Amino acid sequence: MQNQCIRLSLAYFVVVLTGGLFFSTPFGNAAEKVLPFFVGEEIEYSLRWEMIKAGKANFKVLPITRLNGEKVYHFILEVKSNQYIDKLYKMRARLEGFTDIEFTQSLLYKKIQSGKSKRDVLVQFDWKNKTVTYSNFGGKRDPIEVPYGTFDPVSAFYKMRAIDFETDQNLSFFVTDGKKSFSQKGKVVNKEKITLASGTFDTYVLIPQINHFSGVFKKSKNPSVKLWVTADDKKIPVRIKVKVFIGSFIFDLVSIK
Repeated sequence: MQNQCIRLSLAYFVVVLTGGLFFSTPFGNAAEKVLPFFVGEEIEYSLRWEMIKAGKANFKVLPITRLNGEKVYHFILEVKSNQYIDKLYKMRARLEGFTDIEFTQSLLYKKIQSGKSKRDVLVQFDWKNKTVTYSNFGGKRDPIEVPYGTFDPVSAFYKMRAIDFETDQNLSFFVTDGKKSFSQKGKVVNKEKITLASGTFDTYVLIPQINHFSGVFKKSKNPSVKLWVTADDKKIPVRIKVKVFIGSFIFDLVSIK
């Protein structure tokens, strides 16, 4: 049972951090806004299932690059199980998101996962036809329709941070992993001071809707997800807590640089 829970904790590390549990609201041209992230930024999280340390994740903003001749933002998330967990369920994952330089929607999404559950995913956005096409190890699915302004799971982490939580209490946006597209909704419920090993933070507490999630969420009687996001101009999630029938998964901020 413990091994099964550890496998699930690592799987949901990726699901929660990149599965659309970040919110966004539209705003104008990015040039008119000061974006809350910067090229070279790195954010590290630790993962534990109850009291068992399981791994870590790192978000990074890479240098602005070009895609089809156009300048784009390039974000990555790297997930790694620790040495103890490697003996039970080794996981290595690298996820990449690319958005337009105006930061209004995604253009490309990649996911490479090694270990027992291997993936080589490519999601291509076709904004002329408002569709995305998902492929895994070259095997393509039929395109699905998506609305303008849709973000991939990794880029959604950064889009969320552009919200003004003082004025936007009810939040929603569209996200896709290439297999499905949905409107993620949630709300800011209150402010709270939280103390972690990495420091003490004034935060907004966010509660997302999780009705679009399946698997262990559907099997749980009262599943929940809760996020603590810094109440400053950076809007960095410092803790994410996922509660399901097998226990709680905790993602805590370790460092920012």
